[in-house]
Amino acid sequence: MRIPLFKSYMAPSAAVKVAWLLWRSNQGTLLGEGPQVKAFEQEFAEMFGFKHVSAVNSGSTALELAYELAEITEGDEVIVPVLTHPASGLPALHRKAQVVFADIEKDLNISVDDVRKRITPKTKALVFVHFGGNNRGLREMVALAQEKNLFLIEDAAQAVGSEYWGKSDFTCVSLQAIKTLTTGDGGLIICKDQKLHEKGKRLRWFGYDRDAKQKLGDTDLVEAGYKYHMNDITATIGRANLRSIQKIIAHRKKLAEEYKKNGVEASIWFAHVLSPQREELIDFLKGKGIHSGDYHYRNDKYTIFGGKKPLPTMDALETQYLILPLHHGVSVKDVRYICSLVREFAGFTK
Repeated sequence: MRIPLFKSYMAPSAAVKVAWLLWRSNQGTLLGEGPQVKAFEQEFAEMFGFKHVSAVNSGSTALELAYELAEITEGDEVIVPVLTHPASGLPALHRKAQVVFADIEKDLNISVDDVRKRITPKTKALVFVHFGGNNRGLREMVALAQEKNLFLIEDAAQAVGSEYWGKSDFTCVSLQAIKTLTTGDGGLIICKDQKLHEKGKRLRWFGYDRDAKQKLGDTDLVEAGYKYHMNDITATIGRANLRSIQKIIAHRKKLAEEYKKNGVEASIWFAHVLSPQREELIDFLKGKGIHSGDYHYRNDKYTIFGGKKPLPTMDALETQYLILPLHHGVSVKDVRYICSLVREFAGFTK
């Protein structure tokens, strides 16, 4: 038996639909941002109940756009959970703003109490990360941002299918290869405000109003935009996979519930345990065919972010948290087996 930590899902129809699109390109169909992108945006919005969805070429560029739309600039502070992918905080550095790291709770999500303590007059935005798809703390972060009149950026890279998500000023979704919904690589930015949504659509394509440009030819540029748009090949893959997404989400929820029944913390995207003998547990599981790992790391250790700061919970858990497989290639029976191995290891090491 071999169970990988992550596994990409690709609908069988995706290859057929992409092949058809490529064939049609020989007949004159363009492959850039076109009807497939618009259809994908609309179908995603309708499926999950959002109004303002824009497709981009990665989850990281969705975050860049969110920071841009929030007008984060030099001298501003952005509070980010210390345990996340660097992409959550890098857009602040690109704008010469200061990243302020907040501690986590035992479930690895951000500590809202610690966030509150770190807000200063320079704070411009808060970032909530669904670590593993966990939504714990989002309601409190929404309320805190409203109370302090701050932007809330939701890093929902791992949150598709979560029970509570998409509640912030900007929600950034990753469609990278191993995510619940993938386009190979890609992303989405969901805006609460329509005007900011329209601005985001311009900024993703150099600053042009694309619809106006297609009708009128060249139009004026009044904003300095980027090449962040999605293309029709990527969107075609997304549309094919979107047709299976509810089934995938239902399966993931079933796996998460099974993990929880066995005393293992789990959300929509992965499960995790805490072990003082993490490296030994990794080797033990590997010997049984189970791939595990720590995957994301505390970001304050990186030189670009200024080096480690005292963060009590992160300090305590840094060498303990271990991520376990939870994806469409894992069965309920597999989860029971993985949990039995974790218990067996714990029995050996007591």
